[in-house]
Amino acid sequence: LWQKDGMVPMPPASMSKLMTIDLLFSRLKDGRVQLTDKFPVSERAWRTQGSKMFVELGSRIAVEDLIRGIIIQSGNDACVVVAEALGGTVEGFVTMMNQRAKQLGLKQSTFVNPDGLPEPPGQEMSALDLAKLSRHIINEYSQYYHYFSEREFVWHNIRQQNRDLVIGMLPGADGLKTGHTDAAGYG
Repeated sequence: LWQKDGMVPMPPASMSKLMTIDLLFSRLKDGRVQLTDKFPVSERAWRTQGSKMFVELGSRIAVEDLIRGIIIQSGNDACVVVAEALGGTVEGFVTMMNQRAKQLGLKQSTFVNPDGLPEPPGQEMSALDLAKLSRHIINEYSQYYHYFSEREFVWHNIRQQNRDLVIGMLPGADGLKTGHTDAAGYG
């Protein structure tokens, strides 16, 4: 296969949410977390900017809804809810993300947040690492793969379409994640 700059680290924007999803799916698979478990929404999660699931301060949200909020709505706020629930703090979760990247052999990946926002700076992944992580998610968590092909999710009467515009355009097409920031461009 041909590649161009496949091992060059770049800002991944929301595609870095795949690592957040991997850590959550791992906990689901080993039974430490259930789809029906509810995670609390902190003020930090509620205040998170960018694309949103529109979590409510002080509420508790089922893991399955958070999965949809992250995958379909690209909810940065949902990522923070998951990060705090699994890592104790966002910073603790970022440590987990970087440890997991090493375990999976993602050599050009550095995580500084669970959502891919450009602040703080320093979040990077190569196209090769994104491909490796995607392959791992597809092969290791096939029972959860259907979330990636869902076209929309409604939360608090707010209907949001999946940001992956390929879904539904080509018969049988699906995907994992899209992303966009000024620094990263479109991914």
